[in-house]
Amino acid sequence: MSVIGAACEQKVWVMTSSPIHPNLYIFIVGHPGVGKTRAIREGRKLYNTTHEPKLAPISLTSAAMMDKLVRSKRQFLQPGPDGEAMDYNTMYICADEMGAFISKYDKEMTDNLSTLYDPDLYDQERRTGEIRIKIKKPQINLICGSTPQNLMDTMPETAWGQGFSSRVIMVFSDERIKGDDFAENIAADYGDLEHDLGAISNLAGQFTVTESYRTAVNNWTELGLAPVPNHPKLLHYNSRRKVHLYRLSMISAIDRGNALVLDVTDFNRAMGWLLEAEVHMPDIFKAGVTNADGAAMDEIVNFVMINDKGRGVSEQAIVHFARNRVPFNSILRVIEILEQSGQIWNRGVNAHTKLRYFSIRTEGNSGPRNVLLD
Repeated sequence: MSVIGAACEQKVWVMTSSPIHPNLYIFIVGHPGVGKTRAIREGRKLYNTTHEPKLAPISLTSAAMMDKLVRSKRQFLQPGPDGEAMDYNTMYICADEMGAFISKYDKEMTDNLSTLYDPDLYDQERRTGEIRIKIKKPQINLICGSTPQNLMDTMPETAWGQGFSSRVIMVFSDERIKGDDFAENIAADYGDLEHDLGAISNLAGQFTVTESYRTAVNNWTELGLAPVPNHPKLLHYNSRRKVHLYRLSMISAIDRGNALVLDVTDFNRAMGWLLEAEVHMPDIFKAGVTNADGAAMDEIVNFVMINDKGRGVSEQAIVHFARNRVPFNSILRVIEILEQSGQIWNRGVNAHTKLRYFSIRTEGNSGPRNVLLD
């Protein structure tokens, strides 16, 4: 879907209050080892088979992105005897890992990406005044891979209330492909796909909308665009769901053939794709919330399990282990949370040292015991 959107650039559109093009901002999110990098690399490989691909470098600053976009100008003559010339600037950002593309949150970068989602006039003057950038119709297509934790670390809480996050469709999976690593591998034959992308990149014009498509959209609107994602971080994303549907609908129609017509089949396919992504979006935030205390708790539990020789591990030893992992004023609170959550249990107090001893809770452990240990 991302590659089709990138191949279309600004040559096709559907008209609402303004033209909407099929470019997409997509985050492929998953834990290490699920195949994000391979999938994105295959997409980049396919896109590079198109005529004069406008591919961005993986590592970019905001200023470098705009400089590269200035150089990524496209001149296209629409088919037909009276075809008009189209001038615009387009670029495909295809990054295996978010850390390579955006190593830390950069509000200038995300603000520029928000602006370049739709091809509106872009005007920028650098601080020295010596560089003036003016692009009449700029546009970006974006696909980027990330782990849940890296996404949460890169995007601060305030970022989810801004325009960039509302423009991104996040696709999450923790599925790992199982198979024989040493089985005979048959190289993928991209001949048909490359041919199709060549044809797709030559499509130009405005989509027409059938009555069945219009009715389906209006019925969905009457239902309040249900089902609506209810995670707090997706509040602003919800405001752009209909636009996402239109973009996916165009990709569905282009995938099916060369006719620039949207009908109810495209509505249903686009809706299926959108809902499939949305149902898993809240899992990204659950998987990405691994703060310092949470990671320290896991390490403490593992420390107790390894060092428990049947008599428990002293609180003094636990504190000594934890002091390099959590702030000093949080150590006792972390131990208390582990005890209250049932991950460790208090075996009792040593009669001589007055120290508490802890073990990992198992089925055989009945819980805290107020006893003196030898």
